[in-house]
Amino acid sequence: MAFKLGNIQVFPHNYYFDFMKWRKFTVGISLLLVLLSLAIVAVKGLNYSIDFLGGAEIQVNVMDRSITREKLQEAIKSIGINHAEVTAYGNVAVRKDNSESFLIRIQREKGKDENATTGRASELKEKLNAQFGAQKLVFASTTNISGKVGKEDEYKGYMALLLSCIGILIYIAFRFDARFSPGAVLCLIHNVIIALGFMTLLGRPFNTTSIAAFLTIVGYSINDTVIVYDRIRETRLLQPKMSMIDVVNKSISQTMNRTILTSVTAILALLVLSVLGGGSIEDFAITMLVGVIVGTYSSIYVAAPLTLMMDGYFTKLGWKQKEYKDKAVVEKPKDYAPPIHVRKKQSQEKK
Repeated sequence: MAFKLGNIQVFPHNYYFDFMKWRKFTVGISLLLVLLSLAIVAVKGLNYSIDFLGGAEIQVNVMDRSITREKLQEAIKSIGINHAEVTAYGNVAVRKDNSESFLIRIQREKGKDENATTGRASELKEKLNAQFGAQKLVFASTTNISGKVGKEDEYKGYMALLLSCIGILIYIAFRFDARFSPGAVLCLIHNVIIALGFMTLLGRPFNTTSIAAFLTIVGYSINDTVIVYDRIRETRLLQPKMSMIDVVNKSISQTMNRTILTSVTAILALLVLSVLGGGSIEDFAITMLVGVIVGTYSSIYVAAPLTLMMDGYFTKLGWKQKEYKDKAVVEKPKDYAPPIHVRKKQSQEKK
């Protein structure tokens, strides 16, 4: 195996690996992960944020820079509010008083109305003033968020995921072949379910940012899958007599450099956002990090094996793939002239 630093190259150009040798094992692992993720979501339940449940949003200006977001979060938990979100707010550079603004979001309790949520927000402000001091905290505004708006956003998010999967199914069917479509769509569902299960296991809040992350995972995953599918089609075109399993192995091997470099770059960027980002940025980055890792794996060991399975199923039904022998011949223009190779005369040694 080759590894270069200049003009980065991980694998040699003629690299070949039998990826499909392990397809039964990897498909079994994928099924297990999907079932575990669904079980986690069913047992633990999604941690809905106030985007969907409703609640109160409090903007507070901190005059003492020693009061960080983490300290505010711990103080709110000690008061007895567990599902609160604290995020930085506004531009610090434009403030001349050396203050820092935060947005505190608390969920509405089940069975309580908006008046109860307003009273809970007022109680929280009083306790924070008592703990840190009224001079160090300035509460700029308090806003109630209706649960009805959250339900509408949740419905729109689910519809966006559903329509994106349907659109991708139609695109793959027209772009490639009907035997490619099921693998692509099941690959997307696989990635979203595992990312959702991991997020639920960590107790991350489920909000509109999470839906945006899932849509991004869908886009990233289908991009990876389409690149593999496109190379499968090209290899099938150039080598029509090669068996389908060899075509898949060769195509994945040829795209491994691109897959590894793209995924590693995305993972490094998301790791930085996961560590340094806060609030919704951190939630988005963690969800995307899981999605990129699972998406890279699934484009090789979920989409490709399913395509092989569908190819065998269609072959049994008598639906043979189109012959590409004529298309494999490169059409030459009318004014094409073969290149002339001039050989240099070798000087004969005088005897």
